[in-house]
Parts: sequence; structure tokens; C-alpha cells
Amino acid sequence: MYSCFHSVGLHQLPPTKMVERVARAGYSAVELNAETLPFAKPHVTPETSVQDRAAIVDACKANAIRIPALGAKMNMVDENPSMREHAIGFVNGCIDLAADINVPFVHILSGKPSSSVDREDAWRWFADAVQTVTEYGQTKGIELGIEAIVGQLFRSVDDFHRLYADLPSVPFWINFDPSHFIVQDEEPRRVPDELGDKIRHVHLKDGKGHFPEFSFPPLGQGDIDFADLVQRLRGVGYDGALSVEYEAQAFGYELSEEEIVEGEKAFVDKLL
Repeated sequence: MYSCFHSVGLHQLPPTKMVERVARAGYSAVELNAETLPFAKPHVTPETSVQDRAAIVDACKANAIRIPALGAKMNMVDENPSMREHAIGFVNGCIDLAADINVPFVHILSGKPSSSVDREDAWRWFADAVQTVTEYGQTKGIELGIEAIVGQLFRSVDDFHRLYADLPSVPFWINFDPSHFIVQDEEPRRVPDELGDKIRHVHLKDGKGHFPEFSFPPLGQGDIDFADLVQRLRGVGYDGALSVEYEAQAFGYELSEEEIVEGEKAFVDKLL
């Protein structure tokens, strides 16, 4: 396994400067964020220019940094069919982007359907979308993964089991973020224990409290036993990134850039 930093934690920096900052802190890799969040803008999107794509590749080469994953997050279960098509187009555009800049893995989420939508209808829409974008990814040599997100349609370990049963011939993977399970009173260790061979990427983000009253604090200040999880990941042969996804600023934790980048790196180093 190796250290990685999710670019959402440095959303204020331009992409090339972000890469340089991550490398200076000693990380081996950087994960690119394409999701627009209330507290952070994306570093890349399908609209990222050819010149900017090349600049990111050059910055990674110059700083000996790899890019193992790209987060292409958009609501895929909107009740409006045109919005669902837009979301699929966005993910496919991120797959094209990943292929251009040599990123092997793109991960998505389901989103949250409106209260007027039947869960089974939303589930079918998401399953169809997963099949569509996974098949598109195969044409580009890109693997597609899903992240279970607290409060959304697709949020639990059992959701992974169900979707694998529903789509037995669709080779989608898991982006494992333990924080979303711990705040739902689910044991994160179920993922490596039950689905270890499906994990392609891992987020390091702590969790504290119980949905809907929860937070994602800095690493080590929540309820996750990361040492145990890393041991379990090793046990199933996972040797990929441990990607620090720092979103604590959205929950009132005001840390400096140095505390975020170097502080979280020190935590990761103890796990490796």
C-alpha cells in the first residue's frame, strides 16, 4: 500500500500547484476530484482543456506522483430522465479524461432520490447507470467503482451485495470509504471481510457520531480503527492507495494547510 492525497483537501490550489504541494509532503500519489461540493470546487471536470490535462500529466511526472483514481460524483437517480442522462454523460466524460491522463480508476456515487421517488425505481435507474458507465469504461481501459455514501440511495455493505447479485456480469469495483459505514452503525471491516477481492481504492476519512448527527473529523479523532482495517486489507491482498480525503473543514475543523497535508501524512505513515 502507498500514501495518496485526495485533491479535495487542497481545493483552493490550482491543479499543478496542488500536485507540487502533495509531492513536497512526501505522498506517493494524488487522487483527482471532479465533484462540485458546497465547500470545494473540482480540480478537473470533463471540460478541462487539453492544455490543462497535459499540464497535470507533466506536473505528476516532474514530481514523481501517480494518479490512481478520479472521483466523478454526480446524482444518478434524479427523477428527471434528462438529468440522469446528464449524469451518465458527466461520468463518461470523466472516463475520457481519465484515459487522457493515465488514471486507471473512476468512482461514482448514487446520489439521493427525491422523497416522491420509489426506492425500487431509483435502484433500477442506478443499476442501469452502473452498467452503462462500466461498459463505457471498458472501451477506454478504465475500471469503474462505486462508493457507498451515508444518506444516499446506495449506502451500505448490503447494497454492494445486492448490486453484485443484480449485475453478475458487470465488472464494477469498490471505492472503500469506511467513514460512511461507521456513521451508520455499520462495521467498516465487513467490506474487506466480505468483499475484499472487489476493493480497488481506499479513502482514509474518519467518522464520528451517527447519521444524521455525524461528522468527518481529522484522522484519529473519530471512531474508526484504521490499524485494524489496514491489517484486514493486507490480509485480502490489497496493495493500492490509502487516499487521505480531508473534508473536516465542512464540519467545523479549521486546520492550516500544513496541518492538513503533513499532519494527515504522518497518520498514514504509521499505518504503512
